Amino acid sequence: FFDIHIIAPEFFRLLAIRGTTKSAQPWFVMNNNLHIAVDLRRKGYFMRLNRMAVLLALCSWASGTFANNTSEEFDVYIKGLQAGRLSLVTQTKGSDYAARILLRTPGLAAKLLRYRFEATALGRSHNGHYRPDYYSEKSDTGKRQTDKTITYVNGLAKVTQSKTRKPHWLTPRGQRNRIDPLTATYELLRDRPKNTLCQQNLKLFDGARAVDITLTDPKSDLKGITCRGLYKRIGGFSEAEMRKGVSFPFKLTYMPAPNGAYQVQSLKIETLRGRASFLRR
Repeated sequence: FFDIHIIAPEFFRLLAIRGTTKSAQPWFVMNNNLHIAVDLRRKGYFMRLNRMAVLLALCSWASGTFANNTSEEFDVYIKGLQAGRLSLVTQTKGSDYAARILLRTPGLAAKLLRYRFEATALGRSHNGHYRPDYYSEKSDTGKRQTDKTITYVNGLAKVTQSKTRKPHWLTPRGQRNRIDPLTATYELLRDRPKNTLCQQNLKLFDGARAVDITLTDPKSDLKGITCRGLYKRIGGFSEAEMRKGVSFPFKLTYMPAPNGAYQVQSLKIETLRGRASFLRR
């Protein structure tokens, strides 16, 4: 999927890499992203304006001028053992949104499986349709560090990353209007009205691979409302990866929130390494 993003079997493979990491706080660190935006290798007047808009948006976020701030935390379990903690911070103002995610191994688990991943996304939404403008990610296992930046023009991704391109990866040209991993995560985990539950249909492109995620079939019980989800690999994976699995079912459970909306309480997925769960803290 996206190397280490949620709902991805590959996430659990990378969680098992031993290494070192620094302590993390679930909030926006401007220095981690400004240098990426400044160093974007794009020419032309429009691209300079686009870069300036990204910088202004990042500064607006850091200074707190966005409205409607939310912060979510989930504990990550693999086969019943806690393996990670996911922090998601989002800010919206009108149709604009900004999100930051931090995934790390906490507490005692960090002594054995230390890992850190963070990503930032900026964009706009209208009637449930998302148009990302900017996405960046960094991961650090202690032994290996990688980074990736995606900027968008008319729905077409421009990808810059530290990883060497592989022959089976998809090119951005055929993936227009697919959204970035963090925008998809935000849409999947955000609070929402009851009448919009279990209707998400997300088409993602992480700069190399394309994935579809769909939610259907809401079921109500004492635990809340549960959606059936399906994560499906579309392209950009190796033949060996596709042989191991193409479609991965999962369940997303909502409960009523104090604000009158419904919020995600748990996400459970069958991965190549067994059942994994994301449980709200």
